[in-house]
Amino acid sequence: MVHISKMKKTKGLALLYAAMMLALTFIPAFTFAAEATPAYQTLDELSGKRFAYVNGSVYNQSVQEKIEGTTEEFYPSLSECVAAVEAGKADAAVQLSYCCQLAVNRRPGTVALLPEPVTEVSEGFFFPHGSKLTAQFNDVISRFSEDGTLAKLEKKWVAADESGKTLPEQDWDAPNGTLKFATSGVIEPFSYVGEGGQPKGYDVELGLLIARELGYHLEVFTIPMDSIFASVDSGKADFGGTLTKTPERASVCEFSEPVMPTTISVIVKSKEAVSSGGFLERLADSFKKTFIVEDRWMLILSGLGVTVLISVFSGAFGLLLGYGTVLARRSGVRSVGKIVDGYQALMGRIPIVVVLMLLYYVVFGALDIAGEIVAIIAFTLAFGATAGATMWTAVKGIDPIQEETGLALGYTRRQVFSKIIFPQARQQFTPQLMGQFISLVKDTAIVGYIAVQDLTRAGDLIRARTMEAFFPLIATAIIYFLICLLLGRVLRRIAERYDVTNRPRKVEGVVEK
Repeated sequence: MVHISKMKKTKGLALLYAAMMLALTFIPAFTFAAEATPAYQTLDELSGKRFAYVNGSVYNQSVQEKIEGTTEEFYPSLSECVAAVEAGKADAAVQLSYCCQLAVNRRPGTVALLPEPVTEVSEGFFFPHGSKLTAQFNDVISRFSEDGTLAKLEKKWVAADESGKTLPEQDWDAPNGTLKFATSGVIEPFSYVGEGGQPKGYDVELGLLIARELGYHLEVFTIPMDSIFASVDSGKADFGGTLTKTPERASVCEFSEPVMPTTISVIVKSKEAVSSGGFLERLADSFKKTFIVEDRWMLILSGLGVTVLISVFSGAFGLLLGYGTVLARRSGVRSVGKIVDGYQALMGRIPIVVVLMLLYYVVFGALDIAGEIVAIIAFTLAFGATAGATMWTAVKGIDPIQEETGLALGYTRRQVFSKIIFPQARQQFTPQLMGQFISLVKDTAIVGYIAVQDLTRAGDLIRARTMEAFFPLIATAIIYFLICLLLGRVLRRIAERYDVTNRPRKVEGVVEK
């Protein structure tokens, strides 16, 4: 299972709260309706409208079969879909009925549930083709269906009372080892992140109970919906889900027996927009749900640590790699120079998110390597390419006569480079490398695609749980801003320290008075 260590609360939370409250005093009040009456009553009324779906979902196929002329927009989670409906960027959001009802309950007055569902569906776990787990899971699922276990789990996880939503401890023997379960973590009540960053929900507990029956322990990790299939197909996870079975999905993986029959529902705007409740009261409640409830601030703090870890190591190793490419070019070996050119051209023309996913799912697909390590490798390669190109441009800008003069004075080629050429080039490329490193820090926001729970991914998980977008996004933006601001100052201090023009010069034979 996934565990996140408890951390002491800090004064920074209170300072952040005060700063946000002061800044938000100037934001216009939101409007809420006393009763949420859907703006549409039937599916036919949504003909030609814009629909919002979660990335990786297939519910658009069912909607297109029922409603004519709809357009599609995809978002990372249901919370973003609902926000799009509230903002008028979409006319409807589609998801499983239990998820839609929870979303409507947490956004009272602004959105409502369409009375008419789209269709009935059944969700199941999925496995790579040929997996022995498919038949084993089906046997247990059949037993659980007959003895009422599935019905009890459904009643437990769709209930409004949160106090009983706990997971069993993995205190049983596991002679068969550990199974890795990939789930989105943003579809409550099926899978979501609870207190202490622990994945929980109907899918997670059912996975635990099945693992216990089969003599396994279960390791759960959350990953964006559109990356789950790649994770299972590459062997990073033993199984994933639960998801709706379609012919296209069944062609690339095997599905278990259905575990929960439900319907696909539609969220639309409510008709009313009557102001209800005080703005500051609602703001304070939103802050509490985002940071205080279930100690969710710890999730952000943990994500911040991952972001800093990846950034620091990628920056350090990237600098070394970039310096190595400069030395490789100076070797004078033509084939080596062409290899460096190819590497820098490749990294400069492929989006870093593609490099990240290729490394995780293809290059290291068969290896059990932590996502953080893969992220460090990917960003090291990316930063090393840009840093090396920047360094080489500065080195080539130094007058060749200086190297010839150094050699004439008896220095070796290596001494000339280290004592004469590189110190001058460093004064030129340092400001550019500082900016490139800060860009690297911001680029690490994509590591959530490979099951790494960084700062941005932590915000995504909180938004999916609370249906509150403002504070998670603002907190993420402020933290990134402060990190980059602090890094800029630290890097400038380091650059000033190594700037030879700032050092006092002494002339031999002259005594200062």
